[in-house]
Amino acid sequence: MKHLKNAVLGATMLAGAFGTVHAAQAADLSIALNQIIQGLNPQDSNYNVDYSVANGIYERLIAFDGDMKLVPQLATSWEGSDDAKTFTLHLRKGVKFQDGTDFNAEAVKFNLDRLADASLNLKKHSLFKLVESVETPDEYTVVIHLSKPFGAMINTLAHPSVVMESPAAIKKYGKDIAKHPVGTGPFKFQEWVPGEKMVVVKNENYWDSEWPKVDKVTFYPVAENGTRVSMLMSDEVQFVPILPAELMKRVSESDKYEVLEKPGISVWVMAMNMMRKEFKDIRVREAFNLAIDKKAFTQVVYGGHAIVPDSPIAPATQFHATQTPALTTDVAKAKELMKEAGYGDGFSINLWARNNSTEVRMLQFIKQQLSQINVKVDIVPLEGATRAEKLFGSNVTPENAEFDTVIGGWSPSTGDADWHLRPVYSTEGWIPNMYNEAFYSNPVVDKAINDALESADPAKRAEAYDIAQKQIWKDKPVVWLAIENALAGRKKGLTGAFPMPDGTMQYAHAAFEE
Repeated sequence: MKHLKNAVLGATMLAGAFGTVHAAQAADLSIALNQIIQGLNPQDSNYNVDYSVANGIYERLIAFDGDMKLVPQLATSWEGSDDAKTFTLHLRKGVKFQDGTDFNAEAVKFNLDRLADASLNLKKHSLFKLVESVETPDEYTVVIHLSKPFGAMINTLAHPSVVMESPAAIKKYGKDIAKHPVGTGPFKFQEWVPGEKMVVVKNENYWDSEWPKVDKVTFYPVAENGTRVSMLMSDEVQFVPILPAELMKRVSESDKYEVLEKPGISVWVMAMNMMRKEFKDIRVREAFNLAIDKKAFTQVVYGGHAIVPDSPIAPATQFHATQTPALTTDVAKAKELMKEAGYGDGFSINLWARNNSTEVRMLQFIKQQLSQINVKVDIVPLEGATRAEKLFGSNVTPENAEFDTVIGGWSPSTGDADWHLRPVYSTEGWIPNMYNEAFYSNPVVDKAINDALESADPAKRAEAYDIAQKQIWKDKPVVWLAIENALAGRKKGLTGAFPMPDGTMQYAHAAFEE
C-alpha cells in the first residue's frame, strides 16, 4: 500500500507542478480497483477484475450494454439455425489490431479454434468445448458449427472473456500474452507493475474515430474499501467501480462525486463441501440455510443495497424463475434439524473467503450466526490469488480439497441461466473444471441443464431451467446469501465509466465533460 500511495501521490504532485490534474491533463483517468489484476488474457482468466481492465484493450464479437442487452461490437449482425447447431456472424470491416494485424474472419477463426482447443487448458475452454469447426466463407463472414445443440451460444459469445486477440501477438508471446495484450480496442497496453498499477493509453488508430476521449487510464489495485473511497474523494482517482455500501453516504453527500447503482446479477453463497459427511445430510444443509439471517446479512454487508435470493439465479438473469418456499430464518428449527441429524452439539468447520473488507465482514457475520446452532467456524481470509490456487488449481480434487465451506459470488456474464446453473451446480462443473465448489451432483439437474441447451426455442429452454432451479432449491447445496446491487463512485463530469450488473465495469467510452 505504501508503494501504491507513493506512486499515486507522486503522479499528483507532478501534475501539480503544471497546475491541477484536470486543468493540465483533462484527458487522463485513474481508477481504483478492489482486487489485484491477475493477467490480461481474458480467455485464460476467471476474474472480473481482469475482464474489466481488458475490455478497453480488447473487444468482443458481441457485447452487452449497461443493462446486459446484446449489442454489436466486432460482429455487426448474426443468426442461428433452428437446431441451435450453426451460428453465422457478419464482421465489421476496416478494423485492425493494435499491432497492425488485420481483423477478419481468419483472425476470428484463430481465436475460436484456440478457445475450443482442450490441449491449451485455457480457463474459458469450457465455454467452447462444443465447437466442432469454424468456417470462413469470405473475409468478413464466420460460421460456427457445433457438435450438438447449444441454445446459449450467442450469449456465450458475449461473455467478457471471449475477446479477439491478435493472432500475431499470440504467436509471438505464447503464454506471455497475458503480459503483452494486443486487441482492437480504443486503448493500448503500456505498463503493468504487478500489485501496484496498470496503464493503458489511447489507440490512435482505433476503428471508431469518435473514441477514445481520454489519453491514458491508470488502474490501481486497492483492497481496502476506505482507502479506495479516500482516493476518490481526494481526486487521486476519478472512478471506483466497486463501492462498499457502508461508504456510499460519504460519496453521495459530496457535491463533487456521485454514486451509481443498478440491480446486479451476482449471487453470493456459502458453498458446503458435500464430500464432507456432515454436508451429505440435507438436514444439515437446510439447518445452515435456516440459521443464517439473510435479511440481516444484506444490511450488515451491503447496507440494504442487496436483495435476498428467491432462486439459485438472479431475477435479471435470463430464464429466472421464483422458487417456493422463500428463504426464511428459523434458528429453533435449525437446531432441531441438527439434532435429528446427530449434530445437536454441533461440529467445527473452516470458512474461506478473500481478504477484502467486504468478504471479511461476511466471514465474521456467518461465524456469529452459525454459533447459534453450535457450529464452530474457523474463518480463513485469503489473498485472491491464493484462494484461486487452493480452489481452482489443477491439483485440486474432491478428495483433497481443503475447505469445508467457502464464500463466493457468481455472476453469469453471458446473462443467460446456462452460465450460472451449469458451472455452479452441474456435475461437470465440479472444481477445478468449473465452479461447483459444493461438489453437488443431481442427475435431475444435469438432465434439465442439458435439455435446455438442446433447443433454440426460449419456451422449451425456460421449462427445462425451471426444473433445474426447483431441484437445486430443494437440495440446498449452498446457503444463498444475497444478490448485491452494483455500486460505484464517480467524479461528477465523468461519463462512460460505469459498473455492469455482472460485476465487471466499462470505461472504453469514458469522457470528461467540458
